[in-house]
Amino acid sequence: MTDYRFDPFDHRQTQNMWSLMRELRANAPVSRPRSGFVYLARHEDIKQAFRDAENYSSAEGFRGEGIEVPLEESFLGEIDPPLHQDLRNLLRQVFRPGIEREAETFARDYITRLWHNVAAKGSADLVSDFGYPIPSAVTTHLLGIHTDHNERVGQWGYELVHSTWPETNATERGVGLAGAFPEFTDFLDTQIAERRARSVCGKDLISLMTRAEVDGSQRLSDLQIRTLSANVLLASLSTSNLVGNLLYRFVSDPELESALRRNPELIPNAVEESLRMEPPAMFMMRTARNDIEVQGEKIARGERVILGIASGNRDERVFDEPDVFRLDRPNARNHLSFAPGVHHCVGNQLARMEARVVLETAIDIFSEGDLCLAPGYRFENVPMFLELGPNTLDVEVRKRR
Repeated sequence: MTDYRFDPFDHRQTQNMWSLMRELRANAPVSRPRSGFVYLARHEDIKQAFRDAENYSSAEGFRGEGIEVPLEESFLGEIDPPLHQDLRNLLRQVFRPGIEREAETFARDYITRLWHNVAAKGSADLVSDFGYPIPSAVTTHLLGIHTDHNERVGQWGYELVHSTWPETNATERGVGLAGAFPEFTDFLDTQIAERRARSVCGKDLISLMTRAEVDGSQRLSDLQIRTLSANVLLASLSTSNLVGNLLYRFVSDPELESALRRNPELIPNAVEESLRMEPPAMFMMRTARNDIEVQGEKIARGERVILGIASGNRDERVFDEPDVFRLDRPNARNHLSFAPGVHHCVGNQLARMEARVVLETAIDIFSEGDLCLAPGYRFENVPMFLELGPNTLDVEVRKRR
């Protein structure tokens, strides 16, 4: 096997390896970027690995080599079946089919207010003023957390995912979520205690978790509820990258804006094409539970396997003109950005709805060409090794209605 070396924990490398991905798909669909790690580059192999929980474990999640996290502090994406399925079924009581329609009224009102704020100010950073508040607000709404707390919850989430915690389960402040982010955990613990004290169980997710039983008999501990609440909040932040990527194209590509204004029915496909070309998470990790063979190459038990979503989403075997953003792409939804299989993102329809409503309301509130990039703006990705999205998105409003 030829070595194609890169550091999967260095965002300066992972966010700038499109030509390397193309070479890997062509010549080395299974490669080793560093000792103990295997990278899968082709759509078919990645999709199969996502669906094969018997051979690919999620237990080590996105952590660095040798980092162990207690089970009760593990996110859903770090837990294997059967416990994973029990917890997933619990979350699906809230993230059920059709939840995006129920949440759309709240989301549309909230997003409309944000756009009117942008219009009134005449300028904004659509990431900090827009991208992060939206998914945070919708998710806190589902968790039963008052919208007044949205700004600080969103800020905690931003700081957490851009810290050393995702890789090492620690920051300079301490180990684990409680040690690394004590204010965030204290806030969640207070929310849980309030739900425990209520005589009538509400319909929000935190309330449901305080009353839920896992495996038909065991109640969730406060620590598990805190972990799952944080998991849901932080998972929603990947939607910020989706919103940021989509809005960057909208404000920087006049032809795209014009096409969407003429044909708003293409907005859902624009969302899918954004998810395909600029996946909010560029890859996910698994650990080989057994010796596996992929494309004739051996993967040894215990090796970390990087499922290269960003590479698979541009696989020439699946997508024509894979490096071109096409509103008319018939199979745009075949992307891997929501992880097919047992770990398929439970909030995928919410993310799609939020991104769609962002564009629909922008078109309704602003005239064509009103929103433009601020002078001197330079695109820079978020400084996070597995994410893809603008770190800032400074815009100005040329005209106001």
